[in-house]
Amino acid sequence: MADLLEELILNGAPISGGIAIGNLFFLEAFQEEIVPEFSIPTAEVEKEISRYRRAVHSSREDLHDLQRFLAKEGSTEAVSIIDTHIQMLEDPFMTTFMEKKIRQRMKNTETVFRSVMNDYEKEFSKVKDSFFKQRLLDVKDLSQRILRNLHPRKTLKTEEIPEKSIIFTKELVPSSTAEASKRQVRGFITEIGGITSHAALIARSKGIPYVANISIDTLYSHKGLPVIIDGKTGIVIVNPSDATLEKYEKEQEEDLKQKQATIDEGTEGTATQDGVKIDLLANIENLSDLDLLIPYNAEGIGLFRSEFLFFGKELQNFAEEDQFILYQKVMNKARGMPVIFRTFDVGGDKGNVNQYEPEPNPALGCRGIRFLLRNREIFVHQLRALLRVSPDGDLRILLPMISDVTELLQAKELIQEAALELRSEGHEIADEIPIGCMIEVPSAVMVCDHIARECDFLSIGTNDLIQYTLAADRATQEVYPFYKRAHPSILRMIQKVIEEGIKENIPVSLCGEIASDPLLAPLLIGLGVRKLSCASRFIPRLRKMITHLTVPEVEQVTQELLRLETAEAIENVLKETFGALL
Repeated sequence: MADLLEELILNGAPISGGIAIGNLFFLEAFQEEIVPEFSIPTAEVEKEISRYRRAVHSSREDLHDLQRFLAKEGSTEAVSIIDTHIQMLEDPFMTTFMEKKIRQRMKNTETVFRSVMNDYEKEFSKVKDSFFKQRLLDVKDLSQRILRNLHPRKTLKTEEIPEKSIIFTKELVPSSTAEASKRQVRGFITEIGGITSHAALIARSKGIPYVANISIDTLYSHKGLPVIIDGKTGIVIVNPSDATLEKYEKEQEEDLKQKQATIDEGTEGTATQDGVKIDLLANIENLSDLDLLIPYNAEGIGLFRSEFLFFGKELQNFAEEDQFILYQKVMNKARGMPVIFRTFDVGGDKGNVNQYEPEPNPALGCRGIRFLLRNREIFVHQLRALLRVSPDGDLRILLPMISDVTELLQAKELIQEAALELRSEGHEIADEIPIGCMIEVPSAVMVCDHIARECDFLSIGTNDLIQYTLAADRATQEVYPFYKRAHPSILRMIQKVIEEGIKENIPVSLCGEIASDPLLAPLLIGLGVRKLSCASRFIPRLRKMITHLTVPEVEQVTQELLRLETAEAIENVLKETFGALL
């Protein structure tokens, strides 16, 4: 039958790059849960509430299991997104408010829960903002999970999806994307979906190609047929001809060869053509990431996001000894390479972790160093555990979200107190432990001369620096066009921090998404950056670009770029000048 059909080419929106070849498999979208409705006697109310609590607990355990699976896959951004679902389960709306409604309405839990969630979703759906649309999708996803635990029914499990499937559905929910195994699910096609949706972020984190804006009605009659999706261009080809299939299989094979070739290149560090050393360091978010250090030839750990080790758990309940054991594993696997541990960077987009009321504007609230200085017991437990592993290798401590020198001085005082206390208890601690600051808010850039005098190294966190400088949340579709990585203001800020680091003779590294983009590497090196930290899988492509550059050349181009007025103009020049090297 497939041989009789002509090749069908559809154009959609590219969401997650790469080429996927497989067979079309339809995934049912959200379906309204049909649940029985009946009244309950007063004597049964507390039993119903207990049943609801068990369902919430089971949902939390499901999400923790999913997080562990994602962490093993190396899907770190997906781990963070699933954590927002876990945090939603802690919201009073999902706990005390829902229990109050069960007591008031005297109906079985499924009926009350579904009714309350329907009202909530109706109110949310009136808001046109894309942030709230994504939030609504998260809420629907979570409520379906709770209902499944309250009223179990047979649903399609991810392991039941045939191997080499290309999933097509109306709209992807975060959990479906997160649960997808790359062995079974080769790609995604949806009718609705934006580049900043949680499902899109998870697909990119897992390296699964994804194309949106394709009519599901058009695809439905082609279920089971072979299909190719090109996540780079947004092209979907149903029932490809032999020639088309051969073309894309060759392209897929070439991509794999290039990845392997770049992984195998250079085991003795990275330098420009004229011999200037550029350190390529790895961002690490879980223990499994450590296994990638050697294969990708990372030269150290430029950013260990320690909070990712404890997602889904209460920080205040983490004993010093438990942390010590985990940090010791990290130091052992690093094999003497430098390890920069960032202390817990929680709050903001990582969820509401304090015991206080949810903040109206978390990004500008109690996060990073503010949270740590406000919750000193948590901070000191972590510092003690870190200091205790310092003799096991080259450990350095990085402080997040520093906005002025006062926070740095307070943190340094706590570190010194913890060190004195540990030595008095008989613990061995390294004689010198470098202390550094994240430069990720504009105020820190403006006073980085003061900060540089008080610490041993600086790390520019570009993700937050861009967000706070341009007042643009990169996860919100409406303002994403304003989130410009090559904005002239960002380039000037990076240049200023580098200059102050040179004056004080302390190293400056740069992490964040722009550190992983080989097209931006010439610009960053031209600005004076000599240490780049990114996910291990990006290191080979960066190395390949860097070895084709000379410092005088990129400095000259960078001076020209600094005179340009827009991010678009800067990126165009970069593409024209260095695009052929990619």
